[in-house]
Amino acid sequence: MLGVGFVSLLYRAIDECDDAVLLVAHVNGQAVGFVAGGSGMGSIYRRMLRYWPRLFLELLPSVFSLSRVRRIFEILRYSRSGGGEDLPAAELFSIAVDPTFRGKGHAQSLYGELCAHFRQRGVPAFRIVVGAALAPAHQFYQRMGASAVAQIAVHQGESSTVYVLTLSAAK
Repeated sequence: MLGVGFVSLLYRAIDECDDAVLLVAHVNGQAVGFVAGGSGMGSIYRRMLRYWPRLFLELLPSVFSLSRVRRIFEILRYSRSGGGEDLPAAELFSIAVDPTFRGKGHAQSLYGELCAHFRQRGVPAFRIVVGAALAPAHQFYQRMGASAVAQIAVHQGESSTVYVLTLSAAK
């Protein structure tokens, strides 16, 4: 929605942020997937502001689209609230595997590495927010031991399920 340039800045900030992690799976030197997580987006957004000229240029086209501006504010509102007071602060932000490498255990491996990262930092549990339409993602997180704990609407009219994984129960 916000373009490749914005996404590039976002993941650069995640990679540079002390309370976030970006892990990449490689096969023969080729990146085939990644997982990103951390303890909230606030510090990541602040890190992005270090690149404010580029950030401004990347976001400029979006200010002309009311629906994009609305979605940006919805994401910022969710980032501030964290989905609820009783949810863990730590969160799996995203996980993706190149379609040609799916079904080979890369997602499970990346997920396990994120769990290990959180454990090393003394994080007892983390949350995962999954859009209602993403059936394979729901199945994956349930298979990995996460439990559905809430329904929220990050974006108006779009339901998402919040899963929580207690790390002592992680697979």
